[in-house]
Order: sequence, then C-alpha cells, then structure tokens
Amino acid sequence: MTGTLRPLRGQDLRSATALLDRHPERDVYLRSLIWRLGVTLPAASGQLLGWFRDDQLEGVFLHAPVLVLACERQDGLVAFARFVAGCEQLVPLSQLVAPRPMAGVFLAELEQLGVRPPIRLLRDDLQALRLDRSRLAAASELPSPGYLVPAAVRPAGQHQLELAGHAALAVTREELGFGVDSSDQLLFTSALERRIRAGREYLWAEGRRLLFRAAISAATPEAVLLEGVYVPPEERGCHRGTWAMHALCSRLLRWHRTIVLFVGADNEPACAVYERLGFQPFQDFAVVYFEPSGP
Repeated sequence: MTGTLRPLRGQDLRSATALLDRHPERDVYLRSLIWRLGVTLPAASGQLLGWFRDDQLEGVFLHAPVLVLACERQDGLVAFARFVAGCEQLVPLSQLVAPRPMAGVFLAELEQLGVRPPIRLLRDDLQALRLDRSRLAAASELPSPGYLVPAAVRPAGQHQLELAGHAALAVTREELGFGVDSSDQLLFTSALERRIRAGREYLWAEGRRLLFRAAISAATPEAVLLEGVYVPPEERGCHRGTWAMHALCSRLLRWHRTIVLFVGADNEPACAVYERLGFQPFQDFAVVYFEPSGP
C-alpha cells in the first residue's frame, strides 16, 4: 500500500467526520473545527490535511501555529512531520497538542530532520479526563461549602473582559511558568473577546472579586473541551472550585454528552476534585510549547 498526505477537500468531509467520530473525546478539537467550518478552513484557522492509504483516510492533521494530530499510523505522522519541516519558515510553530505516542513519533522525526524548533516547555504527563451525564456526582455527595452556592457559573459579559483576562493570564503563568509574550498579546485579547461573544468564557464573580474561571476551547454535540480552569489562590481550600465545576458541568451536560479536560498527573488537588466529580482518565496526552521564533 502507498500513502499520500494532502489537504482535505470538500468531498473528504464525510470520511474525515467518520474518522474523528471514532474517538469523539480524544479528537474533540479537530472534530469541533470540522463541525463548525468544514474541512476547508479560513486561512486564519490553518489547514487540515489527511493521510490516505490507497484512498482510505487514516489520519487528520491541523497545520497551524498550534499543531493538532489525529493519526495512529507512524508513516502518516512521519509524512506530516516532513511536510511541517518544509513549511517551517512560512508557519512558525508555537504549540503541539497530541496523544503522547503520536507526539513522540512526530517530534522524533523533526529532530531527525534537524528542524525541530527549540522547546520552551514539554508537558508529557497530561491526563485527558472525561465525564458523562451518568457519572456526574450528586450535589449531596460534595463537601459542605459553608457558604451560599450560586445556581450556576455564568458566561462572562463584555463588561467582565478585564476580569476574565486577568484570570486567563494567571492560569497560564501558574500552569506553564510563563505568561503571554508581548508579540502574542493582541491575539490573546482577540481570542478572549471571541470566547466571550460566543458564550465560551465562564466566570463566578462577585463584583470585581473572581471566584472561578473556565473556558470552552472546542465543542460538538458529542463532547466539549474545557481549558484554563482556575480558582484564585486566596479562594482555595473552601471547596469553591468543586462546587463551581459541578455547576458548570451540570450546565454543559444538558447539551453535550461528555466533558473533556486535561490535567497534569502531578496536580494532586485538581485530580482529587475531578475524581470526586466523576471524571475518569482515558488518554495520555503531550503538549509542547516551542520557543517564540520572532525577535
């Protein structure tokens, strides 16, 4: 059999959807892109490519500053790495997100080719967790908060842009050890504004006092991907995060079959909260942050 890597076309929509639907939680980000935009993306969103073996689609890749991989075949991962290597000057890389085995093959091939960008941070200890409606803990099973629990964590309003921005920056610094580069500040703010307009930025706040923040980075009817779950340090230890996550999960599971998020295996407090709520691990992931290529 021979393999071919090429951009996805309109006639590939059905096969790409079928491929990604085999793992709706694992591949929620790519599935969300196709569900919203089809396989031919706007230029600002990057390019979707497929790995074909004798005209059978066996892998899907997002080629953009943030690379996303969904291919279980080593030959497909190697072919995509070679493609990326040839485009390095045109599309500088900032991040890679993939199941750990896929990321390993891809990075090894870039290394072999001598074009792998310097790595700023490698997180290969991330667990992907999922929660479905049947496993969400009952409120009666949660620890007593000792304060009034809100009916729901609410989507942020435009008037809360600054508050949401501070929270998003804080969780980035806490999880990664670095903030947003000045060259990326405009993109960061634009993405935050889009999430707020789309109702994908959730806050629990009392005036200017932030108690909880989480954001949706991808969504389909089958799954929704949460990121940037954050409770300010001064608000921790009172079970606020547990109750806020329960409220948010209860809300999201009305419209989506499962909720997915990533957590570091060494983040014991967060892992304990998610386990209490009913989340279960299902996949080991790696996220790679590359050094900025600009001056």
